[in-house]
Amino acid sequence: MHTMNQTGIWQGGFLNLKATQHIRGRGEGVPQPEGKILEGLAGWQWGHEGTLDYSRKDLLPRGPLPKKWFDYKGHYLHGKQLILSYAIDGREILELPQSIKGKTAVRHTLCIGPGKALILATATPSDTQSSFTGVITLDKNVPDKRQGSATNSIALSGRRTKDLFQTKATPLDSFTASSVIGDTSGMTWKPDDQQRLVLNIPADDKPRLIDIICFAGTEKTDIKTLATLVEQFKSEKIDDPKSLIKGGSSNWPETFKTVGYPGLERGAYALDTITIPESTPWNTWFRTSALEFFPDGRMVISTHGGDIWIVSGIDKDLLNLKWKRFAGGLYEPFGVKVVDGLIYVTCKDRLTRLHDLNNDGEADYYESFWADTDVSRFFHAFNFDLHTDTAGNFYYAKCGQYTSYALPGSVMKISPDGKKSEVYCTGFRTPNGMGMFPDNRMTVSDNQGSWMPASKISLVKKDGFYGYVQTHSGGKNWAPDGGRIDHTKVVPPKSFDQPLIWMPQHVDNSAGGQLWIDDPRWGPLSGRLLHTSFGKGWMFYLMLQEFDEINQAAIIKLPFDFSAGVQRARVNPADGQVYAVGLDGWNGGGRPGLRDQGVQRLRYTGKPISMVTDCQVEPDGLRLRFNFVLDPASAADLKSYGAEHWNYHWRAAYGSDMFSPTTDQPGKEKLKITKATLSEDGKSVKLTVAVLKPVNQVHLTLNLKGKQGEPFREEIYWTINGVPKGE
Repeated sequence: MHTMNQTGIWQGGFLNLKATQHIRGRGEGVPQPEGKILEGLAGWQWGHEGTLDYSRKDLLPRGPLPKKWFDYKGHYLHGKQLILSYAIDGREILELPQSIKGKTAVRHTLCIGPGKALILATATPSDTQSSFTGVITLDKNVPDKRQGSATNSIALSGRRTKDLFQTKATPLDSFTASSVIGDTSGMTWKPDDQQRLVLNIPADDKPRLIDIICFAGTEKTDIKTLATLVEQFKSEKIDDPKSLIKGGSSNWPETFKTVGYPGLERGAYALDTITIPESTPWNTWFRTSALEFFPDGRMVISTHGGDIWIVSGIDKDLLNLKWKRFAGGLYEPFGVKVVDGLIYVTCKDRLTRLHDLNNDGEADYYESFWADTDVSRFFHAFNFDLHTDTAGNFYYAKCGQYTSYALPGSVMKISPDGKKSEVYCTGFRTPNGMGMFPDNRMTVSDNQGSWMPASKISLVKKDGFYGYVQTHSGGKNWAPDGGRIDHTKVVPPKSFDQPLIWMPQHVDNSAGGQLWIDDPRWGPLSGRLLHTSFGKGWMFYLMLQEFDEINQAAIIKLPFDFSAGVQRARVNPADGQVYAVGLDGWNGGGRPGLRDQGVQRLRYTGKPISMVTDCQVEPDGLRLRFNFVLDPASAADLKSYGAEHWNYHWRAAYGSDMFSPTTDQPGKEKLKITKATLSEDGKSVKLTVAVLKPVNQVHLTLNLKGKQGEPFREEIYWTINGVPKGE
């Protein structure tokens, strides 16, 4: 919806989706028309500032026209009818497009608001060498004038057969025609030398309601058919699109009931499953891509294929889950946010705000809250996640690789009213997930690949750069700025902003989003940043450290295997528990057996848990804190700890090997711990390191015992961006 130009019409089928994400897990293709292309009906195009041939110089190559020319507001649903809402040159328009049964024709009902004069090409014949172009009255078969009033007339462009070319009143071999009815006063047809059927709409100080009929046919009998059709429509009342924008009959009245099942309560947390409907009348593929909650605990779920579902009945037992389809047809939604009772969705082309105008449980108005200014068609050019800060600004992430984006990936910031936008930071390859702290600090993940040595989580800042460089191209499929940037001449910067944490490939080969959880109902893990893995279907918690403007973290995996690759996690305000959704589809090297859909809840059972609660770098070592008392002997035994460390190389190649911090040769290196000291309260251990320096990755294994001899094993991955100075 960047121009409102109509590129093609077909009949006799819907869409061939075999190569798309609607059918295939990877889905690298695009939908193709399935049926007969009606070439004679193509070419609907609005002009601007009085001309169809307005300057294309400096226009966005993959984005919308300037708002002074075209402002797409969104679309309404009224049962099976769709009403487009937009403005052309500042003039508000509601459009109801419809096919005409049994005819090679379409009908556009337009409610045009007051404003300046407009120009519209209603159709352009496929044969631009038409020998006939002009205007006829309804009682004639061939044009008798080049241009004229739009009242009681037909604009036509056609072609005579060669053998009859010299004969007077020769019938047409094929033609494209348009006619307008309704409030046609002052409107004129002026077909141009490109055979475009150009309709001039005068300036108005009040609205006007018209029907434009576009028709393709052959011979004079079809012209008579069109004239008869026009006379028929003139005798009928035009359906005003304004009467259809308050909500209509439900398109998806069915509610689907499922029964979830709680996980085994072996410890402090249990992994419950929110069961997804097995089937729907619409053949829904529930590739669950994102989730969010209403304040009352109803869950909002998006699917990769474009649906929004609302799930109610979520309680501890999960015995009466109810699924209701709320919206459909969205462009690959990968982020959802509820603000003031309205659902906002991150799509590949825009942020969409959904309105249920008649309270029937379905969206009636799909508002274009903010149109993305750079939209790429390649399958992996996603827009990821959706978060808000305390001021109400929206944030989402854009891919830098596998896209024709002009920037090397970015985080976009959108104002609370959707009217302003800015690039917040750049340098992301495939940033499938974000997180937001209560103080508005923001995290963004990225995945191993070109210019990404390993998966990582970054604490981003305004104007930061996080590593991806536009030195790669996918040929015809994608290229930096659509090929305007010569990727072979891009000079990489000398450095990039370091992440909070690196994660090796076997820990997280494809990172998802983050979640700050501070609800005490979630038990001892509350008050932490969580991270999800799309590649492994795992969840982690982080322990953060900040000093002297340096940020770094350690990360620990939770002992649960989610059913799908986890992309998003959110807290349900009704019960304070953590819910997660995910899918599968482009996950080379991921955990085997992940499903293409999944909604699960990680629930606190109230049972005790022994855990590492904090990891801090000190001037001469590593400080570990626990929530239980350690056995002094095991805590002091250096054999209780395994430690190794390594660096990564930032480079154009895919990923990075592990390199010794000392020699920079391939391979890991042992981290030399010289002493382990237990604190007086028995809940903290200081691991003294002879020479502690910044390093990309530390891998620490613990094999300890509690005070009563109970075993405790854990594995920690750590990134050390800096070492505090000693006093």
